[in-house]
Amino acid sequence: MILVILVVWALLPLQLDAAQPKKLRLAFSAFAYANPPFWIAHELKLFEKYGGYETELIYVGGSRPIQAMLGGSIDVSQVGGAAAVAAAANGAEIAILGTVFTRLTFAIHVSPQIKQISDLKGKTIAAGAVGGNSYFAALAFLRHFNWVANREVGVMAAGGSPEVLAGMLQGRFQAGVLTPPTSHAATKAGHREIFDLAGLDFPFPVISVVTTRKYIDANPDTILNILRATSEAIYLYKTRPELTLPVVAKYMRVPKDDPALVAAQEGPGKHLNQFLTPNPEGVKFVLDFLAEKQPSLKAKNPNDFIDARFVRKLEEEGFFKKFVTK
Repeated sequence: MILVILVVWALLPLQLDAAQPKKLRLAFSAFAYANPPFWIAHELKLFEKYGGYETELIYVGGSRPIQAMLGGSIDVSQVGGAAAVAAAANGAEIAILGTVFTRLTFAIHVSPQIKQISDLKGKTIAAGAVGGNSYFAALAFLRHFNWVANREVGVMAAGGSPEVLAGMLQGRFQAGVLTPPTSHAATKAGHREIFDLAGLDFPFPVISVVTTRKYIDANPDTILNILRATSEAIYLYKTRPELTLPVVAKYMRVPKDDPALVAAQEGPGKHLNQFLTPNPEGVKFVLDFLAEKQPSLKAKNPNDFIDARFVRKLEEEGFFKKFVTK
């Protein structure tokens, strides 16, 4: 009897540990309408549904989630794909697992004196930090019209959307790359939208699910579950606004009846990539830009920056077919 009690007592901590939910430390890199998937998956407990995880979701701005993941304080992050490619190109052992947004959902806004796109020749477009998504949006815009940056049209790194708008209102820039809600403020101030980059058929890794290769190797099942939860979150955002818009309102810190919520869901929201498929062409665009200063990157294979095994597995098991949107 004493032996039985001792055995049960020895096994009890193991049973208690097994009952504890698994911890998952996640990050997102911007308070923007392109970022709802992790917010929704966290708030609606989709990470708990897929894998039984207890999640901690925190804001880590810009490219800093990459350093946090490499340092071990964050497991997986929703972060700008351009920042991930740039870090990996410089030796960081990270990979893009899936892409949440494949379109540059920015718009070019101009001052009242710009009447048509050709008027931008010789002028300056303000964008975000060099290497950031809005900076690449400016480059994609110029490429679409066969213009070379800082030759026909200047590109100035001015900071985030609020700084870009401030520079336009002060007359320092004739055009700027903006995204909601700042773009709405620009329109009200008389700086109209002249080109919507979301209309370009250009698969850019705007927001991607990223982690370290070390974490991937150690946690393949967790990666699959994170992608499952992210995909369902996108499906719910597109089809169940009554459930998801309050979540977006919470993170964007706006009233639940703010018209920008519906506008974002019906506008940029339609470009959310429910199948999470990363596109090598967008990675190559980033590498070509980086190769201007690091020519050796021109020869890099964009597929080396992506780990598509998990998205392929979800496709093969028919997971994405469970959630079909028009």
